[in-house]
Amino acid sequence: MRPRGTDSDGSRGISWVVVITLGVVITVGVLLVAAVFTAIAWPTQWRTIRSSVHDYRWWLALAAVVAVAILVLVLLNKLLQRPWGAPWRGNILAAADALHYELDALPAAATPAEQAVRRSVGEAVEHHLEAARTAAWPKGDKRLSVGEQFLDWWTSAPCEAAYVNLHEAEIALAHILPQEQIKARIPEALARLQTMDVTDPRRLAAETRLVSNLSESQRRAEFQSATRIGLELKDQQHDRLRAFRNIVLATAAALALLVAAACLVGAWRPDALPICFGPPPTTTPGGVPPPVQGPSGVACPSEDAPPSPGTHPRRLPAPGDVALVALLGLLGGGLSAALFLRGLQGTSTPYDVPVALALLKLPSGALSALVGLLFVRGGFVPGLSQLDSQPQILAYAFLFGVAQQIVTRLVDQQAQDILTKVPSKEPVSSKPQPSPTEGLSAEPPSAEPPSAEPPSAEPPSAEPPSAEPPSDR
Repeated sequence: MRPRGTDSDGSRGISWVVVITLGVVITVGVLLVAAVFTAIAWPTQWRTIRSSVHDYRWWLALAAVVAVAILVLVLLNKLLQRPWGAPWRGNILAAADALHYELDALPAAATPAEQAVRRSVGEAVEHHLEAARTAAWPKGDKRLSVGEQFLDWWTSAPCEAAYVNLHEAEIALAHILPQEQIKARIPEALARLQTMDVTDPRRLAAETRLVSNLSESQRRAEFQSATRIGLELKDQQHDRLRAFRNIVLATAAALALLVAAACLVGAWRPDALPICFGPPPTTTPGGVPPPVQGPSGVACPSEDAPPSPGTHPRRLPAPGDVALVALLGLLGGGLSAALFLRGLQGTSTPYDVPVALALLKLPSGALSALVGLLFVRGGFVPGLSQLDSQPQILAYAFLFGVAQQIVTRLVDQQAQDILTKVPSKEPVSSKPQPSPTEGLSAEPPSAEPPSAEPPSAEPPSAEPPSAEPPSDR
């Protein structure tokens, strides 16, 4: 049974987190309004406050980041304590209940031998259904810690255990299904095999024998074998999809750490990453000189050097140049991710592969923006070695962030290939497959002479070979 008493507790905890978040947002808004009012009414006091904020800006920024991180962690903790938030858990519970009612609705056995088989199969089905329910829904009020739930999400152990037991229950139920239901389920069993290679002997045998005239025992055995092969194939594809998602997320995390390291190096040693254009900057490498006036003609991501010296002292390149370029690349990667999700076919699997691919594009865009500007600065881009102004540098950083799609497109194609191989209940027309005779041919039909066609094929005069759909195998 589902623990009902914890629904209100989890919802109450999340409500408190939302209330605190809204309170923080309202407080920040009030402070901004007060700052604007102070700047208008008391300019002298405003200059003093602004100077103090400027002196401690990095500490204030660190405090804001820590506060936001704490709120996010608290919210994630509350959400992870609600196992019913995952859609696959509800799907497992509903499917288990459906199989249980289906088992109860089967007609009674006539002979003692059939009754014994019915009892044994019923116990096996109920055992697997109970194991699936336990994996999908923890019993009692016990909740795992955030670390344990993250480990379960990363390995998908509860999800895989629930689906495997549910599939085993469906396979066991085939032992006692009436012949009418077996015949009605043959198309579904064959549809699961459509993602297999057309030359696979298991697929060929199932497609041939299940539609032929067999005895009841032979048809039941063939149906059970085809059902097991299809469900095991689905489980294997899910394992492959989960491993692919984990690789994408680990790569995205590694790229994010690289971008963060580059931003820290750029803040510590602004001269380490040369992303300014024009005459050499006036700062001395290897030290932290006081703010100086940048030379005329220098263009950096943060600002341009003024045409006349003495406008205001500052350091070029600035400590925030690398972070600004990474931010523009991040925006470009975000735009690319939005365009990617617009054309991606959805998936019913519980692994959120499109989300992982979108997250990969964000640090990839930031990193490609930094590397692209370094290539331009080093003269590796033909016909482009100098950028004249700050807006031009930022525009190129954004374009380089969008250009990461050239590399990540290969990952997108691999993900789409894996998703199309997962058995589903979509119409066959949405995922066309060649017929077994086309798959067994050594050459495409368009390359075969008319005399090499089998006798059952249409004559060349009725349909030329070039009009036949080419085999995709």
